[in-house]
Amino acid sequence: MDSLNQVELQNIRHICGMCSNLCSKIEYYKTLSTDQNLLDVFQKVCDGSKSLKEDLCNML
Repeated sequence: MDSLNQVELQNIRHICGMCSNLCSKIEYYKTLSTDQNLLDVFQKVCDGSKSLKEDLCNML
């Protein structure tokens, strides 16, 4: 990843921040629901965003 410029690096940092923010919001929404199917979807989305964040951080 030596070819990334400052703007691209900043965009990656923003994506990582959004992933964390997304999980925080999803955790809140999970407290409002009792539907197991919806809770499973929320968990998959949160797991996916955590995985994306980890992959991006490892890439750098």
